[in-house]
Amino acid sequence: MVRDATRRNHTATHLLHAALRDVLGAHVKQAGSLVAPDRLRFDFMHFQPVNTEELDRIERIVNEQITRNTPVTTDVRSTQEAIAAGAMALFGENTVTGARRQRAGFSMELCGGTHVTATGDIGFFVIVAEGGVAAGVRRIEALTGAAAVAWAQHQRATLASILDALHVGEVQAWTPSRSCKPRAGVCRANMTQLKTRLAMGGDAAAEGSGADDTTDVGGVKLARRKVSDLDKDALRGLSDSLKARIKSGVVVIASESDGKVQIVVSVTPDLTQRVNAGQIVKEIAPIVGGGGGGRPISRKPAQAAGKDRRDVEGRRGRR
Repeated sequence: MVRDATRRNHTATHLLHAALRDVLGAHVKQAGSLVAPDRLRFDFMHFQPVNTEELDRIERIVNEQITRNTPVTTDVRSTQEAIAAGAMALFGENTVTGARRQRAGFSMELCGGTHVTATGDIGFFVIVAEGGVAAGVRRIEALTGAAAVAWAQHQRATLASILDALHVGEVQAWTPSRSCKPRAGVCRANMTQLKTRLAMGGDAAAEGSGADDTTDVGGVKLARRKVSDLDKDALRGLSDSLKARIKSGVVVIASESDGKVQIVVSVTPDLTQRVNAGQIVKEIAPIVGGGGGGRPISRKPAQAAGKDRRDVEGRRGRR
């Protein structure tokens, strides 16, 4: 049984090699392989990933050759005779124990390994993985026979479990899944906007919001805000909104979330030459037990993070 399974996988590697050359091009050459009773692995020369459509075609070609049940014959010839007859020399063999000849020359290579008597003996063939192993070398892993059937049944059972959990059929599950990613992006953007509006509006998400959170420090307007559960995108959005509100000045925001504190310091464009947001954030960061900074002259916010929740509202940035 073990030897039969090995024969199936070994012969399948020859069919796979021929199918790869048929789909990807004649540049494809074997770079290594593993033939085991339970699986096969085939490394080959190719300079880009094999896409799903190509993999489907390769898999289909191999299975077509299997279903034709073509007899597998072995001819013992000299190297020169075998190559002249069309057999492929994979690794520059100097001696030949056999050249396997298959229907219409679909696959004929120099090989001394064990093979099935007809391609139909291989049974079902399925590609289960494709990836890169070195520069210009790709790898395909595949299964044949009972192992391939077991893999397909497992995939079917997994799909059935997912559909059952969703309480939908295949068509109903596939249609919305194609739009999940863009919809998720829209939802995240909407959530960020909502959090920013709540913080700007003095809702429960914002503390100390309103007119009294703005003060004057050495002739520079300082807007301070302490908020909760705002991510980086929402903090930047809030920072931009506060800069637009004060028109000229410095914005300092502290946000507590999941036991951590994030600080954002931003300066309006007219003050970037005078006020160093990075220096301000460096002075504030120790309050929350963290560190941070930013470029000396930049319109982007400077940021810091820490785990100390002490109140930062009473601190003032310096010019």
